[in-house]
Amino acid sequence: MTEQTYEIHTNRELEFMLRRGKPLAHFVDDHPAEPNEDIIPEEAFEPYVQSGKFVKRDYVDLGRLRHVFYARPAEEWRIDAFIAMLSVAVRTGWSEGFERLEGKLLGYEDWQTEIHLERLRASPHAVKFPWLRKSGGVRAATPDETPKNEPTPVKKL
Repeated sequence: MTEQTYEIHTNRELEFMLRRGKPLAHFVDDHPAEPNEDIIPEEAFEPYVQSGKFVKRDYVDLGRLRHVFYARPAEEWRIDAFIAMLSVAVRTGWSEGFERLEGKLLGYEDWQTEIHLERLRASPHAVKFPWLRKSGGVRAATPDETPKNEPTPVKKL
């Protein structure tokens, strides 16, 4: 793979949606939780929802996480697809395939997802994600690093 870089969207979702055509933004927090603009920037997005530039959807999953989505009106289908993906992942466990689908839904290109996966595999936290260990390139976890009876986490972007 040739060396390409891209700008991370994290904490820049509104900018990317307004200026670069990002089709979907996804935020997640505990539910219930005190409003925190640093975690879910609802106040920042609200004028664009009110004007009709973006649609907003709230979804609380069975794990008691609140997901907030913002999409361009023509891209609202991505919200339904994302929620369906989360629903299946809760039952089957997160996987590289879900990671790739999440990237597509959020508007990342394939080469950006490849770089993201390479960075995840190289991360010292990779041993905590069973799906990532299965996809290869991650050292084996020591017994004290292996999560015990924990659900497979859904990553935040």
